[in-house]
Amino acid sequence: MKNLLIILAFMPLSLFAQTFLVTPLGLRDAVDTSKVFVVIKIENKSAKQLYDNAIKYINKNYKSPDDVIKGKVDGEYLNFITHAPDFIAIKNSFVKSYFNADYIIELNFKDGKVKYEIKSLDIYNSSNYKLSFCGSGLNFFIYSKNFELKRPDAKSSIENYFNEQIQTLKIALEDNNQENNW
Repeated sequence: MKNLLIILAFMPLSLFAQTFLVTPLGLRDAVDTSKVFVVIKIENKSAKQLYDNAIKYINKNYKSPDDVIKGKVDGEYLNFITHAPDFIAIKNSFVKSYFNADYIIELNFKDGKVKYEIKSLDIYNSSNYKLSFCGSGLNFFIYSKNFELKRPDAKSSIENYFNEQIQTLKIALEDNNQENNW
């Protein structure tokens, strides 16, 4: 028992965090790959407080917040679009190819938790070549049609990007008005 506690004490906290995993079928919950969403748990916050903090997050982080919000129900639901220039870089032979992304995030709020789901994700480069999770052909693919990982750099870059976004949003959702204490 003592050894188990020592092991748990040194495990990275990210193992217990809400994270996405890139699979041949797309983004999935890293703990339960049958889910296409993650649940962000925030203790002691009502659905309304979480919703208000998400609106505050969008207002602070987007140039035109009214243009990115595509749907909302006060205290329950929020849908917004993001454009990420230079989303990831993929090494293609000896040249890096930069890809942009457009994606829609849907947040659903309940007391103490937020469901975070990416409803659509379009990844493309300046030549309009798409990056897809799985397939074959002229476009770029992370996995072959046989589910063999072909681009581990793209896989880890996408996971890192979205998992950082989730952590940034989680911090904003936990907002305890500490920046107002100046």
